[in-house]
Amino acid sequence: MTVEFAQIISTKDQRPDTTDPVPVVMDQNDAISGIEHSNEHPGDIQILIPGIYVVISAPQVGRTSGDTASSVDFWLRKNGKDIANSNVRAVLRTNENKDVIVNQTMMSFQAGDVINVMMAVEKTGEGLGIEAIKTQGRPLIPSIIFSMHKIKDHEYGHWVSTERGTSTKNLSEMKKAKIVDTKGRYVSTNKGTGRIKI
Repeated sequence: MTVEFAQIISTKDQRPDTTDPVPVVMDQNDAISGIEHSNEHPGDIQILIPGIYVVISAPQVGRTSGDTASSVDFWLRKNGKDIANSNVRAVLRTNENKDVIVNQTMMSFQAGDVINVMMAVEKTGEGLGIEAIKTQGRPLIPSIIFSMHKIKDHEYGHWVSTERGTSTKNLSEMKKAKIVDTKGRYVSTNKGTGRIKI
């Protein structure tokens, strides 16, 4: 059974020379299954199998110059349209400031849907953007880490485990609890040492 998930990164600095929105590109698939991403379209992540997915992007934000506060925004697009309420912002005051901000969503996707991580800088000429940082004797700090995985095939119904987790069953398919009339019956109390009538 295919497990749909991906971890995709960028190993390169990306510092836009425009204040218009630009897609973040990613050049390395650390792990990917059931999701499409290629260097031919490095800014696009394409859904192959429909379902409910969790999407997380974590850009490493920095700048090369400037000594006044400037911001960088990141948000998600689906099929060329901005996903509502998906924007996050980092504010950097000097070129010594570094930050990682997390952008995440959980929603339904169809086969063929294309996801983009978008970036927009407040001003140009200061090297605002995302940066990959090489560390001595430690792993690379990617300029962005993008992760996603499918958590459900569809958004209808709720599933519960049965038989000690060996199978699942939709709640709508389960039998309703049987109502038992207990009027006039006795029940044990105190570990069976006494009885009361109900």
